[in-house]
Amino acid sequence: MAILAIDQGTSGTKALLIENNKVISRGFCSVQVQHFSEGKVESNPAEIWNSIVFAVTSCLDSSEAKSIQIHSVSLANQGESVLAWDSKTLEPVSQVLIWQDSRSANLCQERSKYTSLIRELTGLENDPYFVAPKLAWLKNLHPNNCEITTLDSWLIAKLTGEFITDISTASRSMLTNLETGQWDKELIEIWGLQNHNFPKIINNDAIVGEINSLDLPDLKGIPLAGLIVDQAAALLAENCLQAGEAKCTYGTGAFLLTNIGNQKKISQNRLSTSIAWKVSDSFCYYEDGQVFTATSAVDWLLTNRFLHSVNEIDSLPLDTNGVFALPGFAGYGAPRWKPNGTASIFGLHLGVTRQELSRAVLNGIATQVTELIEVIALDGSNIKQLRVDGGLTQSETLMQFQADLAQVEIQVFPHPDATAIGVGVLGQLALDSNLRLNQIDLEVKFSKNYYPNWSKDKATEYLNDWRDKTKNLV
Repeated sequence: MAILAIDQGTSGTKALLIENNKVISRGFCSVQVQHFSEGKVESNPAEIWNSIVFAVTSCLDSSEAKSIQIHSVSLANQGESVLAWDSKTLEPVSQVLIWQDSRSANLCQERSKYTSLIRELTGLENDPYFVAPKLAWLKNLHPNNCEITTLDSWLIAKLTGEFITDISTASRSMLTNLETGQWDKELIEIWGLQNHNFPKIINNDAIVGEINSLDLPDLKGIPLAGLIVDQAAALLAENCLQAGEAKCTYGTGAFLLTNIGNQKKISQNRLSTSIAWKVSDSFCYYEDGQVFTATSAVDWLLTNRFLHSVNEIDSLPLDTNGVFALPGFAGYGAPRWKPNGTASIFGLHLGVTRQELSRAVLNGIATQVTELIEVIALDGSNIKQLRVDGGLTQSETLMQFQADLAQVEIQVFPHPDATAIGVGVLGQLALDSNLRLNQIDLEVKFSKNYYPNWSKDKATEYLNDWRDKTKNLV
């Protein structure tokens, strides 16, 4: 069985041709994200669509792919990003508001009296990171004659003509009841979206329809089957199928997810709870926390010439010369929830070099991930092994620092495209109604393992020092 798995992410689109769980060929196309002042973060929807066309075409043009018959196309998406588009022409009428966009923060503040109710019904914090405030914000700009949805629904419409989203993406909307997995009337009223047109919510292993896009003639007639939000796809790919198993993706941001089983559990410590997947034989929730800038923080270092190349990371000094960083360049997710927060660097003096400052920023990413591990433990999930993926996992010094500080074993996923591999699994389940998730070979042989070299006391001392220096800087 051959699956063309598409991962449309924040910074680019990947397309993988997977046959019998082996990657045959790969295509990639980058996407530009524009960061402005006052929380504005956007991408061009035409560029995103063209990145899909380019990545798919590149993947299928390889010599290895020529002789393979594709049985389905599967799609993973970046989750909380939204746009407005014309339902007849399918042309966008707005830019894509990327998940980092916080311009709708005032709409959340206006609904602060509903924060506890929203958390109980949806498992999510009342924060502009999620979908509902962005929808309401765009609705004020485009009140009539267009659809306003998460990015996946627009892409699905362009691929098949269907008006669809999946249950895991919908559970990140702040408009979906966490128990039923369906749009919730009370939540819709809270956000003033009573007259809004919502896509149909389907299970993650459903067949959507046949692809009929003129831009992708090689895929004409092939079913689109298997949909999921990106971070849940990576959780699946990394074989986190049992409660307590956890992964962290070090991508544009760093996203820590832990499987919490098939029962709804609302965090008591301001983490998020969402539906990971619903398929024929498996229903799973996860708890998650977010570091909004990871690779994007490294990009800032590169743009401003603190780093000359990503290859320089492992040659940076381990000692930061007294510098500590809280690299919240796009605000803060769990557990702080400060959408308008900014990055801060403490301890600068004339003896500090660009390399030491860069190391401090990298350490700040790992320290925020460590905070999330601690908060997840307060909710009852003690993480002893953390499976990791994403570009920054190639840094040995960063991963060793993460193991030292968090006092956990770090297991590096062997493939750079965990999200695409995860959604490819759903494509298999969609095509074969007799196949079960536990029958698919998800055995993962990690490419590298890191174990703590620090004592627990040393890790605690560093964390306390970091917190003392940065506690008033958000």
